Amino acid sequence: MQPIFTMQYGEFAVADYLSKKIKGTSVFIPASAQEKGIDLLLYRYDNGCNKANTIQVKMSRTYYNDKEDSGYPFYLWFNRFPVQQNANWYILVGIYAKYSDDVKNAGAKSTKWDTIMLAFTNKEMLQFMSEVKQRRDPTKDDKMFGFGFDSSKAIFQTRGCPENRDMSCYLIEKRIDEITHSFI
Repeated sequence: MQPIFTMQYGEFAVADYLSKKIKGTSVFIPASAQEKGIDLLLYRYDNGCNKANTIQVKMSRTYYNDKEDSGYPFYLWFNRFPVQQNANWYILVGIYAKYSDDVKNAGAKSTKWDTIMLAFTNKEMLQFMSEVKQRRDPTKDDKMFGFGFDSSKAIFQTRGCPENRDMSCYLIEKRIDEITHSFI
């Protein structure tokens, strides 16, 4: 019998990104999908000590908006979720197609895929989830939250908050040094 192993694309994208950006680390994947709160383990052996970060990955498909006057061309939507205590980091992932500016001649060859990721510490995610409120009634929790963006350099929370707010400081590119130095 041949072994079969599969994983969600979001988890693969995070594992691939972290293994390329943080030298001297390995990414482990739990063999059991039943492990609550942990999708990946980022591991480093440092000065005779085993050090690790546990990572929870959440992924959204990308929703496209082709109306030029309505905000952002790309949107991510997530269901509200409980924050697990055993996850050191939460990484929210979206994959989207960047099309050629030449729409008439755009085809499969002119489509480039890109990934956008937001990284939150456990404490930050707890705070974020406590702030996910309905726009029409900010005293009530919203069951979803979402983000709008037009490139991988800036992203804004568009649902689950009273008004759009810049979340670009949570882009994984801007947090990689913090992740690198956060091993316990």
